[in-house]
Amino acid sequence: MAAARKLRLWMQVSLDGFVSGPNGEFDWPTYEKELNTFAVEQAADMGAMLYGRKVYEGMAAYWPDPRRYPGATELDLRYSETWKRVPKYVFSRTLTEADWNTTVVAEDVAGAVTELKEQPGGDLVLFGGGDIVSTFVRENLIDEYWLFVHPVVLGGGTPLFPTLETRLDLELVESRVFDSAVNHLRYRVR
Repeated sequence: MAAARKLRLWMQVSLDGFVSGPNGEFDWPTYEKELNTFAVEQAADMGAMLYGRKVYEGMAAYWPDPRRYPGATELDLRYSETWKRVPKYVFSRTLTEADWNTTVVAEDVAGAVTELKEQPGGDLVLFGGGDIVSTFVRENLIDEYWLFVHPVVLGGGTPLFPTLETRLDLELVESRVFDSAVNHLRYRVR
């Protein structure tokens, strides 16, 4: 029997632990060429991309054809091709259908993720906002936390971690500082 796929959380976070600002703003992440290159390289091996509705809608508005926007780079075009090819799952009770190789999951998040983990293929990667991430954390569905800590203090907003009833013990597996001064911290759940 093949080993189960892992689920990685890929999350941008402020130095003070927030994933969005006090008014929901997400204009603070800093992406330079080195971090963009890393993201494109990592995407090539993803077995599936998982999203909450809001993040999926933002991705679906841009990635099918980034050439429509000024400043699209060769890296954007490479990521776009991967994004269109990789299966996507969006967890939403309000979205009824989605394009671009996407399946909508309306109920039983834990059951759906467990089923996906048992399928063959590359690892699953969750890109989400605070609500869906909180659900995945509380349900203990995340195997690795890939955090990208940006050099900004937001002073409030949506925290990365919800209030938990039990402690979450993690092991640092890797760290790296990118040219944009973003610190990548990769943790594995113990």
